[in-house]
Amino acid sequence: MLVQIVQRQKKLGLSTRKLAGHLEVSPALLSLVINGKRNPSRQLLDRMARWLATPMVSGGDTHPTTVYKEFMAERSSFVAPDTLRYYKEKLEPFFLWCEKHDHNDITAISRATIGEFLGHIRKGRTGKPLSNGGLKLHHQTLNTVFNYVEQTREVSRKWSNPVSQIQVKSGNAQRTAFSEPEIEKIFVAIEGRQDLILRLRDKAIAVVLLNSAMRASELLSMKVADFSTDGRITIIGKGGKRRTVALGRSGVQEVERYLEVRMSNAKSLWLTQDGRPMSKGALKQSMAKVRREVPSIDDGVFAHRFRHTAITRLLRGGVPLRAVQLYAGHSNPHTTLRYASAIDSEPAFEWINKL
Repeated sequence: MLVQIVQRQKKLGLSTRKLAGHLEVSPALLSLVINGKRNPSRQLLDRMARWLATPMVSGGDTHPTTVYKEFMAERSSFVAPDTLRYYKEKLEPFFLWCEKHDHNDITAISRATIGEFLGHIRKGRTGKPLSNGGLKLHHQTLNTVFNYVEQTREVSRKWSNPVSQIQVKSGNAQRTAFSEPEIEKIFVAIEGRQDLILRLRDKAIAVVLLNSAMRASELLSMKVADFSTDGRITIIGKGGKRRTVALGRSGVQEVERYLEVRMSNAKSLWLTQDGRPMSKGALKQSMAKVRREVPSIDDGVFAHRFRHTAITRLLRGGVPLRAVQLYAGHSNPHTTLRYASAIDSEPAFEWINKL
């Protein structure tokens, strides 16, 4: 790591004093570490790792890292913290790649350059290649950034977003609705749990997700005080937008059964076995357990697949696209249309045959 630190220091033209400022350590101590006269502490190693993974502003208005910092600062004013972390995770590899390959003007980045980066990132950072879906997420966030460039920088009339010129196949694992037999298998697996509280909790979660089309973050933000027997609940979704969703009679019933045995005064509705508010990690573990118990379910068991199933059910039930868009909290109707792609044309044939 020290070799990488020194190489980047030289590339950015940083003095030891400036580098020490970035690492929040005294210049004298940093000098001893770099020269091999003292071993770095675990805390300093962590700071070095973070510094190596953080794009550094070192240019003018169109320098990639300048654009990145401004983009993130703007987004932080109106997106949720989870969304901001998502942007950071997907964008930092690109801007570090730009730094490494001396791309100093974002408006000069071409389609070929974007293609080279996507080919690089597709290899995966852990040695495991990215799926089409994983690559698509990088492609989408880059497209958003270059749209931002077009809106905030002076570009020539001939300039066009280089990311939008590249097509990346979508992954559909998490946008594939569960079939009715798969849903039945999921509930059979949950009913087989030995722990009564966890069994009732997980069943309530599954029913609520299927009825409400909530995102995982929205589900986990639910409070006991939010719950009411009329089955309606106001949640805060992406970007801090508020909307009302329905739990349905079955959802209300299952939540009530869970609350009867929960034996806790905690404000959060969903709790772990030791009484702490359920995290995204805990929810994923619960879903992964179902998948292990029912390996025949194709494409995995994710909270987002429950959401997709709920949205697909609404569309198949004849609910207008605009109403589904508002209910699901989609800011763009094209997002809802992508979910609708799972619906086949058979109902149309059935309707026409009745004429």
